[in-house]
Amino acid sequence: MFKGKPHNSSKLACSLAAMAAAMVAHSPVQAAVSSWDISNQVFMVNGKPVQAGAKPEDQANQPTAVSSLIQTLVEKGILTPEGGSALLQQASADAARLRDVSGTSGSPAGVVRVQHVPETVRQQIRDELRTDIAKQAQLEGWVTKGQAAPEWTKRIRPFGDIRVRSQSSLYAGTNSNEVLDIARMNEAGPIDLAQLNSYQFLNTRADRWNRLMLRARLGMEAAVSSGVSAGFAIATGDDSSPISTNATLGGGLAKRNVWLDLGYLKFQPAKWAILSLGRFENPFSASQMMFDDDLRFDGAVASLNSANFIGDKTMMRLVAGVFPLDFGAPDYPAASIEKLNYPSKYLFSGELALKAEPFNGVKVNASVGYHSFQNVQGELSAPCNMDLVVDCSTDGLRPLNLRKGNTVFTMRNHQTNASGAYPQVFGLTFGYNILDANFATRVSVSDNLGIRLTGNYLKNLGFQRSDICRFGQVGEPFNNYGTDGNPDRHVCSATNPTSFVGGDTGYLGSVTFGHDRVDKQGTWNVFAEYRYLESDAVLDSLADSDFHLGGTNSQGYIVGGSYSLRDGLNIGGRWLSANEISGEPLAIDVLQVDIKARF
Repeated sequence: MFKGKPHNSSKLACSLAAMAAAMVAHSPVQAAVSSWDISNQVFMVNGKPVQAGAKPEDQANQPTAVSSLIQTLVEKGILTPEGGSALLQQASADAARLRDVSGTSGSPAGVVRVQHVPETVRQQIRDELRTDIAKQAQLEGWVTKGQAAPEWTKRIRPFGDIRVRSQSSLYAGTNSNEVLDIARMNEAGPIDLAQLNSYQFLNTRADRWNRLMLRARLGMEAAVSSGVSAGFAIATGDDSSPISTNATLGGGLAKRNVWLDLGYLKFQPAKWAILSLGRFENPFSASQMMFDDDLRFDGAVASLNSANFIGDKTMMRLVAGVFPLDFGAPDYPAASIEKLNYPSKYLFSGELALKAEPFNGVKVNASVGYHSFQNVQGELSAPCNMDLVVDCSTDGLRPLNLRKGNTVFTMRNHQTNASGAYPQVFGLTFGYNILDANFATRVSVSDNLGIRLTGNYLKNLGFQRSDICRFGQVGEPFNNYGTDGNPDRHVCSATNPTSFVGGDTGYLGSVTFGHDRVDKQGTWNVFAEYRYLESDAVLDSLADSDFHLGGTNSQGYIVGGSYSLRDGLNIGGRWLSANEISGEPLAIDVLQVDIKARF
């Protein structure tokens, strides 16, 4: 009778019959009697027959509540025509019995007369019956028009966003025009530093106005089974850099690259425990000075929290993870029959975080983290004769994805050779074992608005001044030296050495006023921030890519704000003004105007 799963027609018929009886019982009006002819399926209005299939203009004086309801159910596909006829017959029989009991008579054979019922009572009966049917449909999982989606689709959550940005990069006229692009030189290497055409330089004086950039991300997460989920996402990006998903527009309308941004399995055996494997979002509370917002982590991370143990307003969380950075090429070096081996590079991280609400309207978040980068520090090679080998023993320790700021040195310990060529590669002078302390507090000023204060302190415990000249003058720093001392700027010279000006510390302070999230129409916030990040406080390859156009050895401020035009659609702007802390003069201001849609 019902489309989809079978329905108990006798229950529905009883409901209809009860409705007919209720109509008789409630009506004080004896005139304008409506009835229907069950045997012929002819509706009777004021004693006149009207065909059930008649046109609307022929049914102007129709319909009765029960016949209209059954006809509507048939039209909506909930009842078949045969089922509707059967329900009318059963309802008629039950109504006749009720009529006989009440002493009502005088109806022609085969006709049930129902006295006029007030519209309010009829609407109440319709609503109650509709509610009962809807509950049973949900309970039994009926499939009706527009509701035929497979069950598995209910376990998938899609997500994504699109951002269009206008960015202008403005340079001071007093900047040095001799700032080396060490990252590009190292990527192109080995390079012969005796050749002038081996040197590459950063743009430091020519402004770049209104460069349009696009960021598009799309992903989904699926519930595999109880406590197990899987997800993935793709994103744009000019290259495979770990810290930016911006695609610069232009380029002759060429198509854009798309990369795998996320791909993970998540296990949550209990509310207080989560294990993630694969490639996932940053699980730590670190600021952008430590890790860029677009950075994703490869590996495994586990999180334990106290959600079920110390109350709703206070929670502690412990996060620990291991993240491979570089396993090395399996055939390294490809041009030699003698293969070299070097330790794989890893990041081991842990963090203890506290979230509390000590007073009504006051929230506090604090965390202490430690991030230990293994086998990223460069080493001077064994004596290397390029007449005999293609690669030197420590070439595999070249850093990946350099930006600018970190102190580097030349790693190849060349021996005199017949060719007279001495190509070099760069390595990091220091190790990186970083203490990361964060604090934030939010104070409500109204139901929806608040003031948020944030602070971050960074200290590279792997920075040892004894490492500056550990290899003598042959492995002294290639950058981050001062202007004093000997004229050749040798930091490790035995006499009159030039000073080393790099550092190991960073700190940040910011204030934000407005809504916590700018995602609902009319929400907004404004903020101001100050940063100070010395050359070797963090790895420049993972730090914020926007401030000072990426890297370390920078100080300055950021001001900005955002406003939500509609739900999921907002506009925003930032002004980032940064100078170098030491070394060659390099002041860069960046203006960003964004419009972003999230879904």
